[in-house]
Amino acid sequence: MTIMVTGATGFVGRYLIRSLLKKSYKVIAIGRDIKKMHALFGSAVQCFTWDQLDQVSPTTCNIVINLAGENIGSGRWTNAKKMLIKRSRLDATNKIVSWALRFKEKPPHIYNASAIGVHGLKQPNSDSRIESTRLSSQEPTNFLSEVASAWEDALQPAIDSNIPVTFLRFAPILDRGEGMLKKMELPFLLGLGTIIGNGEQSLAWIHIEDVVAGIEFLLERPAIVGPINFCSSEHTSQKEFARMLAKSMHRPLLFRLPSWMVKRMFGQMGEELLLGSQGATPHRLNELGFQFRYNTLTDLFVYFKEQYNHKESRSAH
Repeated sequence: MTIMVTGATGFVGRYLIRSLLKKSYKVIAIGRDIKKMHALFGSAVQCFTWDQLDQVSPTTCNIVINLAGENIGSGRWTNAKKMLIKRSRLDATNKIVSWALRFKEKPPHIYNASAIGVHGLKQPNSDSRIESTRLSSQEPTNFLSEVASAWEDALQPAIDSNIPVTFLRFAPILDRGEGMLKKMELPFLLGLGTIIGNGEQSLAWIHIEDVVAGIEFLLERPAIVGPINFCSSEHTSQKEFARMLAKSMHRPLLFRLPSWMVKRMFGQMGEELLLGSQGATPHRLNELGFQFRYNTLTDLFVYFKEQYNHKESRSAH
């Protein structure tokens, strides 16, 4: 089986491609920097830039996993940044759809990244959303939900042409030195960990190992289409997450960043990413029998302790 992965050099793309190769899948990588792709994957992977996409025939490619998109947490959301976040996702998805529609006789299954932000922000401690739940007309939208909704809507021409489409709705993805944890680790290690606002905002999450395992689980079940929430079953508050991380690092948690300061420093990004509550339930993955490795706060705490105790023991020697 041949799988094309776009956004190949990103956080999820790197982990996924290495795992697919170990399982003897043939992989085609699509990205902006062909030298970086060759450096990461060597000769084991065929590498193409987006401009070379038409050189890849869907008749030789069974599956497309589209992970391309600008990092939403890499900088303050200026108007230009928001446009880049949205356009990067829509442009990549539109290119994949147009490419797939040229070969209707044998179209590939498209697995397209999305986000649990499609469900909108929720009140802390309120019920989490399952895949079939969408924002009602009475619920306020926000930038994250607008982006995720537009991202999924871009696949409609493929769905209308009977191309199988599965939406991978990711929660914030965790791994040491990557994603959200990359920005948190140094301050916490220095004893500068912070509770943000009142700390009661709900934090959904998923570990990168479960992201990769979940995608591979779906690849073995090609009949599964539509939205799939990629998140742990057990959420936490930002305050509890910060306490857990600080305890795992054997560091104090002494500071609180007031909401007004978050808004002043980070603007809309702070309001939605840092102060907003997101929630979803992996209803379909659970229903299908997928086994998470990290699914509860206990699992997460064990992971933190293993990572940071190991780092400290190495430093001592």
